[in-house]
Amino acid sequence: MDAEAFFAENYRSARGKFLSACRALRLLPQAHRASTGPEDPDPPLVDSIRLGDPAARHVLVICGGDRQVDALCCSAIEVGWLNEFADANLPHDTAILLLHHGPVPPEGGDAPARGGPPPEWEDDLLAKVEKRYAEYARRKGVDSLGAPLAAAEMQGVAGYPGTVLDSVSKWLSSAAAGRIAFVDVRVGLGPYGEAEITPCHPPDTTAAKRVRSWFGLADPPEEHAAVPQEPDSLAAGLIRRFPEAEITAFSATFGTYSMMSVLDSLATRPEGEAVPDPRQLLSPSDEAWRNAVWRDAIIVIQRTLTALHSS
Repeated sequence: MDAEAFFAENYRSARGKFLSACRALRLLPQAHRASTGPEDPDPPLVDSIRLGDPAARHVLVICGGDRQVDALCCSAIEVGWLNEFADANLPHDTAILLLHHGPVPPEGGDAPARGGPPPEWEDDLLAKVEKRYAEYARRKGVDSLGAPLAAAEMQGVAGYPGTVLDSVSKWLSSAAAGRIAFVDVRVGLGPYGEAEITPCHPPDTTAAKRVRSWFGLADPPEEHAAVPQEPDSLAAGLIRRFPEAEITAFSATFGTYSMMSVLDSLATRPEGEAVPDPRQLLSPSDEAWRNAVWRDAIIVIQRTLTALHSS
C-alpha cells in the first residue's frame, strides 16, 4: 500500500485505521480505559496489540509523544507495520508491542483562568502548591525527598493513570527480567522526513551508549555529559514498572522543516501573502513527507529489532 493510506488527520480516523488493520489480521487489540464501566462512551486511552512470541524476553515497544502530531505520526507507522510487516518473521525470542493512543489527555487542575488577576500568596494557595508538588513527585516515581517510591505506590504520568499503565504493563511481563526497547515517536524540526534519534537516558549511561551504538551516533560534547534525557508520558510510566529489565529508550523525531528553511520561507514570501499555517510546519500533509517518514520508520524499527536481540 501507499504510505499515504496509513496516515490520518484526527484521532478517530487514526484509531479506525488501526482497528481495521488488526481485524484484517484477525487480531484483537486490548482497550485500556481510565474507567471500566460497561457503558463508558469515551474511547480508550490506549489500544495495544502484541506481535510475535508471547513468551519473548526481548520486546520492542512503539508509542508516541504527548502531542497530537506525535500520536498521529506514531499511528501511521503502526498501521503501516500491521499492513506490511505483521506476518514477517521476528528475531528469535523477540516481540513487538504497538501502543496506539491519542494526545496526552488533559489532567485538569486548579489553575486560574488566563487573563485573570494573579493569585495572592496565602495559606490556601501554598497548600495547593504543596499538593500539586506531591502529585508531580508521585507521577515521577519519587517521594518528597527524591527517593524512589515502592512499586505499589506508583501512579500515572501525564494523563495516564496508574491503572492504565498497570494494564498495559501486563503485555510486557515476559520481558520483566529481559530486554525492552522503547521507540518514542515524535515530530519536530529537522531534515525532511528523516528520523533523528535521541537517547532518553543521561548521556553517560550504559543505556544511552547502547542507543548510540545501535544507530552509529557520535558521543555528545563533554559539556552535555550530565544533561539527563527522559521520555515523558506513556513511555516513562511503563519504564518505571520494570526495574529489573534492561531498558533502552530513545525518541525518533521525524523532521518536518529545518528552522532555517522556516525562517527563509517567512522572510522571502511576497508582500501581502498570508503567513503559512504553523500546523503545516509541524505536520506536513503532503505525500512525499509521509512516504519519507514511513521509509525511515522501517529502518529504525528493523535496526532496533536486530540490535535488541544481538547486543
